[in-house]
Amino acid sequence: MQIRKSLLVLFVLACVSYVLLLAGCGGSPKNTLAATVAPPPPPPPPPSSSSSAPAPAPAPPPPGPPSNAIVTEKIEGMPGWQWCTAQLNHSVCAAGLGNATSSKTDHQATPSRDGSSSKFNIAGPKGYSNALWWKTLTPDPNVSHFNYDLWFYVDKPDASQALEFDTNQSFGGTRWVFGTECNFKDTGKWDLWDGKEGKWVPSSVPCTPFSGNTWHHLLWQFERVGSQVHYISVTVDGQTMPEDVYHDAQPDYGGNDIDVAFQLDGDSTQQPYNVWLDEVTLTTW
Repeated sequence: MQIRKSLLVLFVLACVSYVLLLAGCGGSPKNTLAATVAPPPPPPPPPSSSSSAPAPAPAPPPPGPPSNAIVTEKIEGMPGWQWCTAQLNHSVCAAGLGNATSSKTDHQATPSRDGSSSKFNIAGPKGYSNALWWKTLTPDPNVSHFNYDLWFYVDKPDASQALEFDTNQSFGGTRWVFGTECNFKDTGKWDLWDGKEGKWVPSSVPCTPFSGNTWHHLLWQFERVGSQVHYISVTVDGQTMPEDVYHDAQPDYGGNDIDVAFQLDGDSTQQPYNVWLDEVTLTTW
């Protein structure tokens, strides 16, 4: 009888252990992508208070720059563009779950607005892979206002996880990252980069996939305020939406530069797609 009881206890313990093994330790692994200017993790996060906030009402067109502003035009066609995928020099660059393939082809007559656009392509073998392109411009620590103005044309908007448009300024050990992305398939908002925390924060301004095979006009207005970045407003196809969001800059950064950047994000299927940029202009003062 005692032997039977012992066997029964062992059988119950074995069953409990098997159930616990199937249950695991509390869910699937979390994706913790960290990046300088990078996309959000692939699995959509729960809605946050900022992402559920009502969208602001459209605002009047933004004021023009002063007469002494420095205007740098046709940046898309300048030589010296660089790019990266998940990592660069063993550090996180465009982030993502794999290595994208990407190319840039200049002097595209069609489609173009002025007869010469630049075509950016993304593809790759693994979903959620990204390609970050940037062009370094003349450094100037004296400017604190930035208008990032461009036209873009997407052939397959449904293939994109997000499109990112950035302006960066670095000097004196600090990097001001004005990072923005239209996060179609995750938050459905314009996400803004928090340099100090190293993460994307959804704004209250919606951003849905752009219509394909047509030109769209984008204007971001930023300013550097002390050790913070100020996202002033975004204008898409003539409609201005106020942001008025401040984030702390990235500390402890070596470098002295100004650059503009553009990132293509792949979705779960990593379908190839193309984006043309034209009349890319940065105005500073």
